[in-house]
Amino acid sequence: MPLVLQPATEADAVRVAEIEKEAYAPNPFNPVLFPGPFPTPAPGQNPRAAELAKHLLDDPSTRWLKVVDTDIAASEDNKQMIGFAQWNINDGSERPAPPRGFGPGCNVPACEALFGGLHQMRAKHFASRKHVHLRLLHVDPAHQRKGAGRMLVMWGVDEAKKLGLPAFLESSEVAHSLYLSCGFRDIDVQAIDCTQWGKPADAINYIMALEN
Repeated sequence: MPLVLQPATEADAVRVAEIEKEAYAPNPFNPVLFPGPFPTPAPGQNPRAAELAKHLLDDPSTRWLKVVDTDIAASEDNKQMIGFAQWNINDGSERPAPPRGFGPGCNVPACEALFGGLHQMRAKHFASRKHVHLRLLHVDPAHQRKGAGRMLVMWGVDEAKKLGLPAFLESSEVAHSLYLSCGFRDIDVQAIDCTQWGKPADAINYIMALEN
């Protein structure tokens, strides 16, 4: 299981979208946010991969990282890539990326509550500051608890230290302990009442910071 951290590129976007989908599948709130049905994409098209790649190409602050398991043979489906992160290094001149759009198959009020709420918290806590921000982090469920997530987090921690900048992220309850162990601390909490959508508990997300 020799894991290697590497830069990711536009060519990895399809695998990034695949890992993201698989990583979120066990989340009990995923069916609330994205109940479906979704339009069938045209042959050869992957709308989520295209959306992710556009972020990479359009935003010069974006850095993509991947973890590769070198014990897995390289193949066209890129299964050797088991984890992905998007870090953004912001000089203070850029506003946070707006929440993604929500089309057919999405529970728009729930998505706006979650993603719109996180957008507001970013604006409140760090949008106007020079900072490093972990925007996305996903690890293939079949390869979790092998250290890939920590490698992706620590790249940004080390980068923030080199630059003398604070680092920020948003965390689910599942990933919270990982980020705490990497030095992040809670600065705010988002709690969304999901009883209106048939769930017995709040959806909790933590806004976390590491000051340098």
